[in-house]
Amino acid sequence: MMDNLYFDSLTLFHDPALRLLYHRWRGTYNSHLFQPAVRHIQSLLEQRNVEYWIVDLNGLPNLGLEDQFWISAEVLPQVAQLPHLRQLALVLSSNVYNQLAAESILHLGNRHLQFEVQFFSDTASAFDWLINPTLESATPAQLLAEQASLRPVA
Repeated sequence: MMDNLYFDSLTLFHDPALRLLYHRWRGTYNSHLFQPAVRHIQSLLEQRNVEYWIVDLNGLPNLGLEDQFWISAEVLPQVAQLPHLRQLALVLSSNVYNQLAAESILHLGNRHLQFEVQFFSDTASAFDWLINPTLESATPAQLLAEQASLRPVA
């Protein structure tokens, strides 16, 4: 049974049986909204002993540079210390700016990460990967190529 957790700027779902947390941004973006939301996610990851984490970038407006640096310098090193976190599935949106920002954040924070990270083009595939660890996932470059091929040609 999934819990529908509440936080103004986030859609959050937690499944205690699967030890899974899913979140997606909703509404407008600014640092005064974003940073408390990220801190809330951090506390959920810790308090609920989350092993499987789905971050859905759909709905997130362009992430500011200061917040990108804050995540890679402060948030990722703390999240990386969580002993129970095993896998992060990152659902990329069609927003190329945020795709590049996510890759940059993970690249800068990579030395801290103790868990596996994979990129997906949709939530269902991300969920399948977490539940079925034998499934292959795509790289960000493969996802960009796939999205480009799906766009109608004018």
